[in-house]
Amino acid sequence: MSFSVDKSSLPSSYAEYNLGGRWRLFDATIGVRDDSPSGGRITFQALVDGRSVMKRELGVGESEKVKINVSGALRLMLKVSFTAGEHYDNYSYGSWGDARLSQQSEPL
Repeated sequence: MSFSVDKSSLPSSYAEYNLGGRWRLFDATIGVRDDSPSGGRITFQALVDGRSVMKRELGVGESEKVKINVSGALRLMLKVSFTAGEHYDNYSYGSWGDARLSQQSEPL
């Protein structure tokens, strides 16, 4: 899933999911898409039932695998935001690649 973030009018984008307490693990590879302006940085954040459980800042060409314990959680919010101090006025795209929920007990 990709989120578009426009510095001039939309400082962040998010999606929220109802988990209903049925899942154990959320994992994805986060990164800034290659078609984003160079020099731009985006902050990725995951909130479980309103509590921040993961926050990473990445730029173009960087990616990171994340695993988040969502055992018993009712809601999962995935958010991308501009990081302060960007030198561009354009769109950037934060991606949560290969995002999935599982019920298996995998090591975090």
